[in-house]
Amino acid sequence: MDKNVLFVCTGNTCRSPMAEALARHLTRSVDGWTFASAGVFAHPGAPASKGSIQVMQEKGIDLSTHRSQLADAELLGKADWVIPMTRGHQQMLLNTFPLKPDRVRTLMSFSSSSPEDVMDPFGGLTETYRRVRDQIEGALSDLILAVIQPSR
Repeated sequence: MDKNVLFVCTGNTCRSPMAEALARHLTRSVDGWTFASAGVFAHPGAPASKGSIQVMQEKGIDLSTHRSQLADAELLGKADWVIPMTRGHQQMLLNTFPLKPDRVRTLMSFSSSSPEDVMDPFGGLTETYRRVRDQIEGALSDLILAVIQPSR
């Protein structure tokens, strides 16, 4: 049974921490699944961005203790599913690490609404972070139906 999902973005301070926290929140009644996040160019130990913290607080989710980590071979090797935020991240991961291509899918590839990448809100307005959060949350619902629900 697949159990470990790793969300990946660039710096692991905006999109992937939001995806990790939202996935954990949305599946809190599902046993046996763990979620983590990392960045392809992360500076380990960096906090979540202020915009991410703020828009997640609106959902009752606390990102203030998040610290970034680099997507490395060890972390990726533990993941049953690697979920990058963009096709560029996906290609970089597949070109750099020995991953199973069928287990590395962009978050939006699960979405019934759009195949586009998840935009990077870093440094943007609060409304941009909010749009990205909502886009991630919508796609996570589809990911949960496709990946997590069948294994219940």
